[in-house]
Amino acid sequence: MTTSGNSGSLCLVTPTWGADIEHFKLMRLSLDCSPLADLTHHVVVQTEDLKHFEGYRDHPSVNLKSSADILPPEVERNRLYARTMRNRLGRDATRILTSLARYLDWPQWVRYTGWHTQQLIKLFMTTDSGSENVVVLDSDVVVTRHANERDFVSPDKIVCLAEIGDTEAVNSKVRHWNDQARSLWDITSCNNEMETYFDTPFVLHTSAINNMLHELENTYQAPWWQVMLSQPPRRWSEFATYTKYLRHINHGFDVEWRNTGMCRYIFDASDPANLEKLFIKYYHDPESHYITIHSQSSGRQLWHADAYIDRIHRHIG
Repeated sequence: MTTSGNSGSLCLVTPTWGADIEHFKLMRLSLDCSPLADLTHHVVVQTEDLKHFEGYRDHPSVNLKSSADILPPEVERNRLYARTMRNRLGRDATRILTSLARYLDWPQWVRYTGWHTQQLIKLFMTTDSGSENVVVLDSDVVVTRHANERDFVSPDKIVCLAEIGDTEAVNSKVRHWNDQARSLWDITSCNNEMETYFDTPFVLHTSAINNMLHELENTYQAPWWQVMLSQPPRRWSEFATYTKYLRHINHGFDVEWRNTGMCRYIFDASDPANLEKLFIKYYHDPESHYITIHSQSSGRQLWHADAYIDRIHRHIG
């Protein structure tokens, strides 16, 4: 079977939460000023944070949903409990308990933190999007005026954004994600190749995702989301799972492995003036379609978006 990726059917998906509202506002403004403005944008917000996003309820391109609308009820309950526990114990204690859970299978709640459940949301939304191609955009992405739908579709193949890196050069986090995806699919013949692209935008092809999830359920005799959550916490990635599936399990999808040269990254936002200069350079570069200003909302708080949002906002348009 050969499956084309070009049907003119493309949508955007963003899972997010209250701490990223300022980043989201910036991303949505940039989308409105870009050639992607009219694409349907499915935005899934953690239920308790939905109030921060109500202003987008009437936006013509935004389909606003809560995590309770998307996740199975037991996953949503566990997610809420995990957030309560993480807030109570703090980031460092949560990290220690996550490490314990990989070996002791306890505590279970660390499997349901927002980082894990947002990965499930991306997959659930892809299966239910009604579009052939789903582009995942995290809240910390700014879309430039040079972006276009052709970034994600091909006339006769499905597109997957990917980069292969030097095995010796990748960090431990990336190594774990690759190793776990190989373990999940029981792959032994990939010469230890290392996927290194785990950022967004990331394009998911709906038929390929549906086939992948069906394969997981057949292999493990359990709902696919249970299979994903049963993996060692913070050791798995939905993008690694998908790319390994396309490379090694793939049942007939012709794939165009496309590099990520259209993406730019700003990792250090500690100096707002320098960040602004770099952003201007990227935003006006015709080769730059997507700029990620990495969010610090996970709890490290090395800097806060309030320090630079206004500087960036005035250059978008």
